Amino acid sequence: MKFNRSDISEAFGVSMPTIDEWRRKGCPCVQVGRGWEYTVKEVSDWLRGRDIEASGILDLSQERAKLTQLQAEKVSLELEQQRGNLLPVEMVTLCWQAMLSNCRAKLLALPPKAAIVVSASTNYLEIEGAVRNLVYEALTELAGDGIPNEYKIQLDKMASPRAT
Repeated sequence: MKFNRSDISEAFGVSMPTIDEWRRKGCPCVQVGRGWEYTVKEVSDWLRGRDIEASGILDLSQERAKLTQLQAEKVSLELEQQRGNLLPVEMVTLCWQAMLSNCRAKLLALPPKAAIVVSASTNYLEIEGAVRNLVYEALTELAGDGIPNEYKIQLDKMASPRAT
């Protein structure tokens, strides 16, 4: 049976502004013209659900389902890590720091090397070619996978099948 706003406020012993607040917070109702219609059962169920949330009472079956899902996700992540598809954040961070440090060193080494070539050459094409060769040399050195050997060893251990 459908009730209007004043009927619901009377049935639950609250003011009509409280009913409006409930509606804004998600209380089930249907707009009819300029007013709203409620059912006592839906409002009661909604309030009961809010009371359970507010009191911190947990639904055991929901919590078990969440736990099962989290355990499955954990197993999936561990499997991906064993396969070598996932890396620990610390390892990735250290590898990136090493790669950027190496890149910085190579870039800072270019001007002195180029200065030697430029001072010894008089031909523009010769200078351009020499500087290009220096840049390509630095890029070739940086083009490796950038993973330090100690991390490659750890990755190999992680990717190898576990002994039973």
